[in-house]
Amino acid sequence: MPLLDREQAVLTTIIEAYVASAAPVGSRAVSKLCPLGLSPASIRNIMADLTDAGYLAQPHTSAGRVPTAKAFRLYLDTVMRPAPVAEDACRRIADDLSTAGHDVGDMLRRASRLLSGLSLQVAMVVVPNESAARWKRIDFSLLNSGLVMVLLVLQGGLVRTRIIETDPDVTADDLVRFANYLNHLFTDMTVAQARLRLVAEMEQARRTLDDLCRRALTMAQCAFEQQREAACEVIVDGTPNILSQPEFTDAEHVRELMRVLEERTILLELLDKTANELKTVITIGDESDRAVLAELGVITAPYGTGGLPFGAIGVIGPLRMDYAKLVPVVNCTAAALTRLLDRHF
Repeated sequence: MPLLDREQAVLTTIIEAYVASAAPVGSRAVSKLCPLGLSPASIRNIMADLTDAGYLAQPHTSAGRVPTAKAFRLYLDTVMRPAPVAEDACRRIADDLSTAGHDVGDMLRRASRLLSGLSLQVAMVVVPNESAARWKRIDFSLLNSGLVMVLLVLQGGLVRTRIIETDPDVTADDLVRFANYLNHLFTDMTVAQARLRLVAEMEQARRTLDDLCRRALTMAQCAFEQQREAACEVIVDGTPNILSQPEFTDAEHVRELMRVLEERTILLELLDKTANELKTVITIGDESDRAVLAELGVITAPYGTGGLPFGAIGVIGPLRMDYAKLVPVVNCTAAALTRLLDRHF
């Protein structure tokens, strides 16, 4: 059932006061802050109705009220107006990221540190599994007779090198032809797709006895066999930021928080959701179906290259985070990272 205008005004006042103070909000404070000009007695009646409807909770008998996850979701969907990041601040974010050089890992680690400093929350960045990255180019370099270095460049600037053994009679000119053939065959496929295509092409090459194709595909197969499949990595930065929040002064809350930050599968679930939806996602309370996240909020945004999603970046903090301020900061950082990847790769 929709809230009445005055209920919405009182709830908004309580949420914004709670975000600022981290303390339960009483009717007298609401009466002073709310633009309706209602008495504390009238405010108490409205607060009681909001409590019955599940929008407010009362931590102690004599204390004020605190907004629930249900209240924050209503606020985010109907009231919140993100405060845009100043143009010079966005420029500083981009300049800071650009100092990381061309190594994608360094870029993502710098982005995580930068976002944790700007948000004063815990920042996280997912480094995607390279099987989902797209093939851009493969090159071969002859190191010695029968010994070749493979350089595989993937979407987003991921670079993988391998040393493989091959026939002693393979020449540098052969390697150029092999690379040209493979790049024509696999460019813009994901690594996972290229692996599947490789199997079919190997069979075709055996049937047609095409020596160039067979030898090129054999070299690609050797490179893939040496490439171990690794789980996505999550870079986490700024844990002390969240430990300094009033919500995490008792040992139980701290234990729950550390469990979330150490259990990478939970963070990956949140970040993968953003990469799949291709938009900024705010997850609060138990919306993630994870009990350990019931008192937390998460803001995540995708980053990518070539118009395609590559990973996600975000912050995790107490439920009462200042979403209006932090959503634009996360978006600005993700956009700067995307532009940097596009420029370099």
